[in-house]
Amino acid sequence: MAEIFIRKQKIRPGKTERLREWISKMDNKAEADSQGVREIWSEESLHTISLFIEHAEDGDYFVWYLEADSMEQLIDARGASTHPLHDVEDAMMEEVLENPNEGGDFEPLIHGVSHERPNNFEVQQYVEES
Repeated sequence: MAEIFIRKQKIRPGKTERLREWISKMDNKAEADSQGVREIWSEESLHTISLFIEHAEDGDYFVWYLEADSMEQLIDARGASTHPLHDVEDAMMEEVLENPNEGGDFEPLIHGVSHERPNNFEVQQYVEES
């Protein structure tokens, strides 16, 4: 079964809209190089990535949900990557997050996956294009 990973990082005050802009930029670059993205996902053993903004009383948080065959493989492949999309991701994190290296501590309780889940690459964008 796939491994899951959740990361929650505080967004710098006033940078939430900038995060949306970065995500839109990343999505546009991913659409322009869908084959490259498929190669990245294959190298990382990545199946699912979902990105959220949590609005809390003490500020906004960037929340990631990842599902991969191996988180170790994902981390190793990401560290070795030279794909330009990862450069954009690094710049985004540095600009908008208070601490890009902080990730939170989450204890998975249940993770279920349907055997009938589609096996194709598809991205659904929720942010407005800039």
